[in-house]
Order: sequence, then C-alpha cells, then structure tokens
Amino acid sequence: MRKQIIIFLLTVLTLTVQGQVSKKVPERIINHKMNMDAPLPEPSFEIDSTTVRLHILNWNAVETSTNTACLTTMSFFPYMAENYTSSISNDGIAIIRFLQKGTSRANISINNAFSKKFYLYPGETADIYIDLQRMAETSQNYMSKKIETSNCFFNQKDTLKAEQIERHIIVEEYGFDKQPCLWFEGHYADLNTALHRYMPFTYGFGWDMNFEKNLTLNQPLANTYVEEMIKWHDYLKQHIAQDTRLPLCAKQLCSLAIDIQAEQLLWCNAQVLDFIAAKKDGAAIGDYIDNRPLTEQQIALFHSLGTNTNYRAYFSSMDLPDSKKEWDAVSGNNPCDYLHDMRIVKSYPRHIELYGKLQDGAMKNVKMQYFHKLCQQLETAQVGIEHYIYSDVLEDIKHRYKGKVVLIDFWATWCHGCIVSMKAMEKLKDSTLKHPELAFVYLTDQTSSPDRWQEYRKKIRGEHILANEQQMEKLKKCFNIQYLPTYIIMNREGQCREVSM
Repeated sequence: MRKQIIIFLLTVLTLTVQGQVSKKVPERIINHKMNMDAPLPEPSFEIDSTTVRLHILNWNAVETSTNTACLTTMSFFPYMAENYTSSISNDGIAIIRFLQKGTSRANISINNAFSKKFYLYPGETADIYIDLQRMAETSQNYMSKKIETSNCFFNQKDTLKAEQIERHIIVEEYGFDKQPCLWFEGHYADLNTALHRYMPFTYGFGWDMNFEKNLTLNQPLANTYVEEMIKWHDYLKQHIAQDTRLPLCAKQLCSLAIDIQAEQLLWCNAQVLDFIAAKKDGAAIGDYIDNRPLTEQQIALFHSLGTNTNYRAYFSSMDLPDSKKEWDAVSGNNPCDYLHDMRIVKSYPRHIELYGKLQDGAMKNVKMQYFHKLCQQLETAQVGIEHYIYSDVLEDIKHRYKGKVVLIDFWATWCHGCIVSMKAMEKLKDSTLKHPELAFVYLTDQTSSPDRWQEYRKKIRGEHILANEQQMEKLKKCFNIQYLPTYIIMNREGQCREVSM
C-alpha cells in the first residue's frame, strides 16, 4: 500500500521551476530607521490567519542537508507551543501560513541553526530575511558556550560578581548590531529588530531576573532575600531605562519582563515560606499553603509591580505551581487576582479550539472582567473559523496548497493501522518523499482523542486538521470513505483521486 502511494505521488510531481535566489536584503529594509519614541502596541487576542515569508539569502538547495524550515510559535493564551514547517523552494523562499491565537513569540530553525525569539501579530504577513550561515554560526556558538547556572540550594550564599553582571545582563556578545542574521518587515518590525540585535541570546526579550534566583544574592529563606531581590529588580530596570540603543517599545517590553519575573519569584518565595511554616506547625502542607493568607508586606510588593495588564500576552513564561492558593487577602484587579484567574482559565482556550465553546459555568469563579472578555473574543473567533476558514475543508486545502501535490490522510487516534502507516511514511519524508512541492495533510474527526491528536501533531510533520461532525460528513460523501486509513491525492490543479487499497 505504501509503495502504491509513493508511485502515485511521484507520478503527479514535476520539477520545481527555478526562481531568482535573493542575494541581499532589500534597500528599503536596510535603510529603515526605527521609531525610537513609539510605545509598545497593545497585543491582539484575535484568532486570524498569519503568513510568514522566509527569504533565505544566497540559498543553495544542492548543498544543504534539508530543505525544510520550521517556525515555532508560543501563544500566551493558551500557553502552548505549535510547530509549523514548510519546504524551502529552489529560490530560497519558504511560506508558512497558520492560524495564530493572539500575539505570539516565535523563532525559526533551519537545519541545525535557530534564531532568537521574535513576535508575530495575528493576521499579518511578515517578511523575514535570513543570513543562514550567520544564524548557524551564532546558534552553534551559543550552544557550545552555554553557561549552566547552579541550582538554588537553601544553604547557598553565592553572590553575583560584577563581571557576571556585565557578561550576562548587559552585553550582547554575538555582534548582531553590526552583523545581523535576521531582518524583519511586519507589525513588530522595530521591536523585533531591537530584540534581535541588542538583547541576550537566550531569552530574546531583555535582562533576566533568573540569575538572581540561580546564583542568589542571599539565602532564599533569609529575611533579606526579598529585599535583595527587589534591589536587583530595580537595578535591572534602571539599566533598561538608560540603554540608548533601544526604542521605547523594547524598553517597555524588557521592563515588563523584569516585573513579571519578580512577581513569579515573590510568589514562589511566599510558597516556600508557607511550606516552612507548615512543617514547623506540624500542619498538612497542601491545606496550609492553600489557606494561609498573604502578609501585608507580600501584598504591598505585589501591588508595587505593574504586571496586571494586557501586555502579559507578549510573554510565554506562564507556568504556575500546582498549588491552588486563594488570594482573598487582596481585592480588586491586581497581580494576585490575575494569578488566581489564570490558574482557572489556562485550559479554556484549548477547550474552545477543540469544541468551539466553553463548558457551562466555566467562568463563574473568575474575578477579572479581563478574562471574561478574552474568552468571549476567543469563542467568537472560533465560530468564525468554523464557518469561514474551515467551512469547506477540501476547498481550504486547495487554496492553501495551490500548485502543490497534497497527500490527504484520513485517520483516527484509535486506528492502529493508521498510526503504523503514518510512522512508516514519516521516515520517507527525508528520502523518497522529500520534495518542496509535496505537502501532507492529516485529517481526523471528533471520534479521535484530543490529547492523543495533539501528541501525534507534534510527531508527524504536516498539517493536522480536526474536523467537526458536519465537515466530516461532507468529506465522507465526497470520497465515499468507508474505512481508515483512506488516502486521497490532490494534484496541482486541485483534482482529487483516492488511492485504492
């Protein structure tokens, strides 16, 4: 069966037409001047189709080990990484189109080279020019020189030395300001340019509070820990404000990064102190942590951080501890309420995506109107996606992959034969089935387990579609699908033919 599919695919594929390889970055981008006074724009919480066009300078398809580009995005809501791939054409262009859920962080990987983080806006068309050799050199250099910081032990008394501060916090050692590897056009062009050229390689959004956590200015449980940590927070923010290289939007983003990291450290410190107190009192640790109110000092420190805004959408570091501590000691729209609500609603967007709506009563314990409005936006956007972008799955596939040959694989997570076939064919994508004009689409319906579907989305390269009941009924009538797996091959003109078993 697999051999028959390969024969069909190779029959309908033809040689890619040679194009013009980009030799240099367009003058309009080289000569673009950043607006140093432009503030950080409000993030978007919309769901829309985003197009990223990668232009690889001096591309030579013959000399590269792979012709695939991968774009990884991390959306804030839901907090989940998505990977999208595209073949790189002979003229060095890869076009990646995907449904983006709000303002998202992203990075590019090609072969063994990877970029710093940058930002994408839902619905935009972003052009990115890549010096692949430069990106490979710097990413390999980063991996070979990556410094592993020590863990934070209760008896540790290390301090940050002046040279450590200068090396890790202030200096960008790869010289991107003089020799970049990425150039950006799009909604966040100025922000991405500033972050790419001047920010530390690891995080891509600014200086880092985590060196305080890992190297520690003082013992974590000492009375001076929070005081010293806040001093470190203020020190970093002062340096951000004074950095003349950065436009205002980048300064605001970096400053917010420090506030959010400080908030997380304060939260973790509060939990550690609760844990120690519970042990001392002989109380059940879980109940003690959940019910013990914050101190006045802790409340004041949370209030001092300007983190409770929509701008959180720019950050993906939203891992929250398992503890369900209520923040009833603090009222109003503040960081504590935000943490409380985020813990409740963090799985809601995935539920909206898979099922089109929230479960009944989902928002009843959520305090902030911010989250009510956000979920309403997502739910409304999902209705639009169901009835517009994916209203006719087959037509959408034709539109997305116009001019390509597409293998459509109808499968299910409960179908053992489907999974065996998918895994076997996955190995051939780097050999027999490796072609820039060949695309793979995997289509299943609501009978598949959402969790297992997500698992295979990460393992099997290609586009994965989870169709609703009406969509699948229409497809079954169109192709007379009676068993799984069923394979449909769509040629360049959008004509479909089933590969019989």
